[in-house]
Amino acid sequence: MAVTVSCCTSSIENFVVGDNFINDQTGIVKIDTLTLKSSIVKFDSIQTDSPGRFLAGGNYNSISGYKNVNSFMTMAFDDNIDNIKFTFDSLCLILNYDKYYAGDTMVTQTLSVHRVLEEMKLDDKDHHLYSNSNFKYDATPLGSVSLKPKPISEADSVSIRLSDKLGIQLAQMIKDKTDTITSSDMFLKFFRGIVIKSEKNVKSAIFGYRTSDSGSTDKSSTSTTAATGRIKTRPQFRLYYHKNRDAEDEGELYYKFSFVKDGIHFNQFSEDLSGSLLDGIENTRNERNTKLTDNHSIAQSGIRIFTKIKIPYIDNLLQIGDNSALVGAQLRIYPIKGTYGYINGVPDLPDSLYVYGGDNRNELISQITLSGSSSSYAYALLTVENDVEKNVYYRIDISTFLESELATVTETNKSLMIGYGSKGAMNTAEHVILGGVNSGKYKPVLDVYYYHN
Repeated sequence: MAVTVSCCTSSIENFVVGDNFINDQTGIVKIDTLTLKSSIVKFDSIQTDSPGRFLAGGNYNSISGYKNVNSFMTMAFDDNIDNIKFTFDSLCLILNYDKYYAGDTMVTQTLSVHRVLEEMKLDDKDHHLYSNSNFKYDATPLGSVSLKPKPISEADSVSIRLSDKLGIQLAQMIKDKTDTITSSDMFLKFFRGIVIKSEKNVKSAIFGYRTSDSGSTDKSSTSTTAATGRIKTRPQFRLYYHKNRDAEDEGELYYKFSFVKDGIHFNQFSEDLSGSLLDGIENTRNERNTKLTDNHSIAQSGIRIFTKIKIPYIDNLLQIGDNSALVGAQLRIYPIKGTYGYINGVPDLPDSLYVYGGDNRNELISQITLSGSSSSYAYALLTVENDVEKNVYYRIDISTFLESELATVTETNKSLMIGYGSKGAMNTAEHVILGGVNSGKYKPVLDVYYYHN
């Protein structure tokens, strides 16, 4: 393939890529006709233990289909037994939103709580748990709730009424002050944990709830502060009780069992690709050319999916000549208009995406870096240009990546992999739909700049 060059005749004194800047702009040559290839790559699983946020719910998009998430956790008695003469009222699981969501919160969905039946352990090999890890649990739920999530509400939380049978059993154990209640180790053997299961194949929203406490949790202030949203706790069983049914001034009395932060906990993701544009992708080594996905690509967290960009004819840049020097290179990738909304005039898209180098097996090698640095990373940065028509794209400085590929003696099969970083992938469940190489005005564009004299 021949390389076509076009000399920049307009003023580009503001042009900076990486650490390269040349005062004499007259010799800058721009190359924008390199062939690109784009595809979608899906990963089987990601590490999701200790995610920093629990997730629940399900959502949908036409490219990758349905996405669903459950959360596993252990619980422990987290209170002092100051009263054993009480009457049991109810047992509830309380979840406090952390304001994160992805999808349509106006659609009703159902959550159910199940008792885990086996000891939850980290993987023997690397001591982690993954998005496809699983443990046995009772098919009969302890309780369930149907709701339209309100994740950005300060006052609302999710309360799920649980089995009275379990509640009465726990109440009696508290009255007896049994070691099974007061010892976290013994309680864990009695009650292995819970899984909060989400309804499958619902075009609703995945939302986050807290894994840590904030604000006051003084019971005496609960009735006054809960309404204003100042109390935000990690997941809790609350065993509600009363001492005197005729007393009107008792307030809200409960004993609590809280999520164990240093125990086993993880988010479990599942998917249904049926009828989606990625249906059957596992038959092609989890990669699909964007020519087969309506020229759309995707970057997705939770079920981790990357947009892969390959530059098959990089070596042709070496034909430019001996008196030329690479100044920099910038890749632009475009979200498809209509697949995202706006909040206060700002695109409802992530500010940035991670960019990795990938090998010929689609394994992530490492994040690509900026010129002159081994620790400053290049990201796909959301850019909005307000011209005649609002222009929204992600720009990526791939100068170092290109320099490295040109310096390689042997032919390489490296590619650019664009998606969510490992932390964001385990505690979010969102996506960005991007243009493939044949998607017209949304196709990715690579601009390579040379100094030529």
